[in-house]
Amino acid sequence: MAQEQTTQHIPFTCTLDCGSRCELIAHVRDGDVVRVETPAGRADTVTRPRLIPCTRGRAQGRARHARDRVLYPQRSVGPKGSGRFERITWQDALDEIADRLRDVRARQGTEAVLHATGAGAISGRGFSGSSASSRFFSHWGSVTGTTGGMSEHCASVAARWMLGGRVPGSDRATLIDSRLIIMWGMNPAETHMGPNTDHFIAQARDRGARVILIDPRYTDSAILADQWIPIRPGTDAALAAGIAYVLETEDLVDRGFVSSNVAGYEPYRRYLLGLEDGRPKTPDWAEQRTGIAAETITQLALAYGSTKPAALLPGWAPQRTLYGEQIARALIALACLSGNVGIPGGGLASVGTRSNIVPVGGLENGPNTPARHVYVGSWAKAILDKPLDPPITMAYIVASNLINRSPDTRANARALSELDFVVVHDPFLTPTARCADIVLPICTDLERADMVTSWGHDSHLFYNRQTATPAGEARTDYWVFAQLAERLGFGDAYTQGKSEAAWIETFLDPGGGSHRWDAARLQRDGIIRQDGEPRTALSEFRADPAAHPLPTQSGKIEITNAVAQDYGLPPIPSYIEIADEGQTHPLQLITPHYKFRSNSCLYAVPWLQRLEQHAVWINPQDAAARGITSGDRVEAFNQRGTVRLPAKITERIMPGVVCIYQGAWYSPGEDGVDVGGCANVLTTQRESPTGGFATHTTWVEVRRSEP
Repeated sequence: MAQEQTTQHIPFTCTLDCGSRCELIAHVRDGDVVRVETPAGRADTVTRPRLIPCTRGRAQGRARHARDRVLYPQRSVGPKGSGRFERITWQDALDEIADRLRDVRARQGTEAVLHATGAGAISGRGFSGSSASSRFFSHWGSVTGTTGGMSEHCASVAARWMLGGRVPGSDRATLIDSRLIIMWGMNPAETHMGPNTDHFIAQARDRGARVILIDPRYTDSAILADQWIPIRPGTDAALAAGIAYVLETEDLVDRGFVSSNVAGYEPYRRYLLGLEDGRPKTPDWAEQRTGIAAETITQLALAYGSTKPAALLPGWAPQRTLYGEQIARALIALACLSGNVGIPGGGLASVGTRSNIVPVGGLENGPNTPARHVYVGSWAKAILDKPLDPPITMAYIVASNLINRSPDTRANARALSELDFVVVHDPFLTPTARCADIVLPICTDLERADMVTSWGHDSHLFYNRQTATPAGEARTDYWVFAQLAERLGFGDAYTQGKSEAAWIETFLDPGGGSHRWDAARLQRDGIIRQDGEPRTALSEFRADPAAHPLPTQSGKIEITNAVAQDYGLPPIPSYIEIADEGQTHPLQLITPHYKFRSNSCLYAVPWLQRLEQHAVWINPQDAAARGITSGDRVEAFNQRGTVRLPAKITERIMPGVVCIYQGAWYSPGEDGVDVGGCANVLTTQRESPTGGFATHTTWVEVRRSEP
């Protein structure tokens, strides 16, 4: 009993880029977390279910003491990437970094510094990740920043061309009204794509809705589905065209909606019917490209065209291909033709985030903006090819396992090794941290306080209270930059004389008294929810497009857009054949997100690794042709590198496709072969026409590994 009395129960959330944001309670004893669970007694209804954490959230306590935790400032004493470091003091580390920043400013200018952040800590308002580092560099000078979207670049481009910008998606609760749900490359059981998406799909199915999964893999989300339709990666625009052809020829196009709310359908209709190229985009035509039987395509089209309301829910994986813009555009067009836009239970088939921004403050930036940018997917080229003047000679990396997350990991590691000086902020000794000259130990979510907003900008505000004493000498990113700012002469400008607790008070009153959050309630509950009634995207536009026009040239959804031609793309969302590397490497690689880590975050937690072995998924037909049996050590390889890992032989992936989950840490052996299982060793830095990731346009071969 006495022991229980010493236990505190502190609400918090995690800032992982997992597609959700959940409520957690840390049981804390003697400054350490002994258990993580979900709070009891919360409201739990069909349309407003509890925000229950997944395995990743529950692993936060274990992460604090995981292997590879950085506990003290460290300086490299060996070649970059060797992982050989010596412990140094905070004063020595900060003094050296400040001296290096002064030196690079004097010799080359501030733009010689690459400032790179990532998804290691998102949604925090001030003390973790890019919010703290961006404020610092905006006061220090105009550095080289990164640009481009790692996740949904092509989907966002399609939204800009067709909708005039990113339109908020419907609340997931509206899925309860659906009669048909198509999860097109979406895997909410593992990546969520908004709080409780899988819950609402399950509720709809319980009420009689039919659920279909279109994906090269039978994912964990397939348990929600009545039918699995495997598709060759990168051919989604061809499938969309085949479906649209049936809608057109079977008179299932919603002519009323298209006439009132859509511009530029006629050129796409002519494409579907083959009036320009003599090739109607029939289900037989689509079968040749997608690997899906023509009969299945026809049945899918008839179901989608005749069942109302129907929700087409695209994930972000399909548009991570060489012509991902066309896939994202084709899915928006398909939703328009079916007339399922702007109605409860329907779906726009666009980016999908809700974008209801919670009014809460955050750290503001100073007077300087980046002098130039390098693309987030191919930043290594800007170092290795030396196209910039002045060249990048220093990298400052915060909340990002940069070499692991970007394509062509081996090239990324070479790029960092060529720099004069690399600083990394991270709680763990990641592959990127191993390439640093100075590594600084950073607090985990449990070890710092912050205000946190929801993933996808739902109406939830979290007070992430500090629940545990920082491990070793870990500090917040904000503390580090405040110390550096003081050394570099702008400490007062950076901190404005405020402690972190004082900043939180400021964040809670962003309107200067006009909208102040209830600090006592947040302190007690850890969350304030303002869900409101479920919102249907574009409902007003559907009802009266003249009174509620979109910010496009026509005010309507534009299926034809000449801007695409500026990037070498057709003005319509037609399918473009991808010239593959199949003559040399016959298996197409997909690299989805993983349910037991967020990108590469939490990889260092052994408990999570034991839950499921990291392996390459391969179909039994492909395995048999290569003499591979389940559990064999195999090598997946192409011209960029080789990854050695176990084989998982399963019918849950279609023939001709293999899967390696992204996020496993790069760990090259003496022979250069990666034994960590990092999928990005194999992916290419080739970009889609507008600069999107093309990681799923990757081909490999798999062979048994020599003993």
